[in-house]
Amino acid sequence: MIEEFITKIETLGFSAEKFKDGNIKIGLECCPFWHIILHDLDDERMLPYFYLRKRRIEEVTDLHDMIPTVLTTITKCNGHGSFRFLGQHNEFSGIDDELYGMYWFPSQPLNERIRKNSKQDFDSLFGILFDLYIFHMYQGDLLGANDSDEDDFSYDSPELQSWVNSIVKAIGDNESHVSNLRKNPDWFYFRSFSAGFSVCKNPHIAKTLKGFLTKNSNEISKIDGVESTIEIHNDMHNTISHEETCFVKTILESIGDVSDIEVVPQENHLVFITDSHVVMKYTNSGLDSVNSEKELIRARQQHEIELLFGSQKFEWNISDRKKSAEFEDLILELLNREAWVFSVKKVAPTNQGDNGRDLICEYNMLHNEYQVSKDVSSIQIGKMIVQCKTNLSTSKKSSVGKADVDVADTIFDYRPDGYMLVVNTQITRDLTEMLERQKDRKEQNSIVWWNSFDVEERLRKHPDILARYNNLVTYA
Repeated sequence: MIEEFITKIETLGFSAEKFKDGNIKIGLECCPFWHIILHDLDDERMLPYFYLRKRRIEEVTDLHDMIPTVLTTITKCNGHGSFRFLGQHNEFSGIDDELYGMYWFPSQPLNERIRKNSKQDFDSLFGILFDLYIFHMYQGDLLGANDSDEDDFSYDSPELQSWVNSIVKAIGDNESHVSNLRKNPDWFYFRSFSAGFSVCKNPHIAKTLKGFLTKNSNEISKIDGVESTIEIHNDMHNTISHEETCFVKTILESIGDVSDIEVVPQENHLVFITDSHVVMKYTNSGLDSVNSEKELIRARQQHEIELLFGSQKFEWNISDRKKSAEFEDLILELLNREAWVFSVKKVAPTNQGDNGRDLICEYNMLHNEYQVSKDVSSIQIGKMIVQCKTNLSTSKKSSVGKADVDVADTIFDYRPDGYMLVVNTQITRDLTEMLERQKDRKEQNSIVWWNSFDVEERLRKHPDILARYNNLVTYA
């Protein structure tokens, strides 16, 4: 399957280099600043990611931000992928707002994984690479640049300063930022990492991106939720936050732009497009935010639940210790489908003690980050302890509380990078508050908990797993 894929992309114009460690590097000989890596995880899976690093005399934060944004926005509009971005901090300047480079990971529908035996996964990656190839062929037209014109870069002009001052006035003087103007392509650019957004003024790019979105708008469905709008495009589910939309509107109004706004959501940022500006707002807008919004919709109106989730509910049947052990197996399989998890294993057989550790998983500690230092890898593997707790069907208890789990002792004894609690019912308020306090201490990289709703949402997404565990949980 891999060899067939390599032959296919080489026919298109890419080069591919295989290394002894199993990794594959894909590139374009004419454009050495594009890097596509297939990182070998195990015998079955690879982790695909993209990296852009421009080498120029002038500061290039704007290029590291705008080029991947334009490319991935086109890819998302084409229905080929939704991406998670990870900026690389510029260690040379020490300025948080500057980007030394940019990573991006195909999160949907690939889930940041390529199954080595899956034609579907390789076809999906080929669609993304095809968009990149077309982009590199017509990059000048898409960005509004011309090889015959001279490039220019400046931090200072009266027009730029007036534009920047208007933005700063809207967000407050205490937010750090960088800004510049560029010629060929022509734009004003502003970025504030602390405020979580960047802005580019370029009517040509804005018009181009709106054109791609309009062309494919009939493939997109939207549901207006409580705190955000859920967007469904092919196999990709994202949210558009109402709060972030209001924030961006305030920014745009401050610079005199009141034209119609279109939004393209990615995994951890939203791209707002007007007639003359493109705004990138960093926020969680991937599957986790979709699941949170679904729960709000569920609480708001039963009729919307019927439309979005269907009328079927789940019924759990965990009646003894043996089935509790099978619940651990179920969670192991669900975790293996999560984009942020690399591997999961059981600590001990059912008849042996596990000292409070049911599962141990290796996970990407940087999955929820927006920016990393230059010398830090885009992937940082950590160990997470997972505890699974069940309420037996014969029990009158309908929730798991502080007395039922040994969170503090488990964390103290094993000092994991992350801790996760999974239950088949609900978690009490006292236990939730304790987990939130532990999370706020920042002693662990990640504190996560799933209740029955979180498990059931994943079972809806993975019906093959549900079918294998129908002795534990079924549709009522």
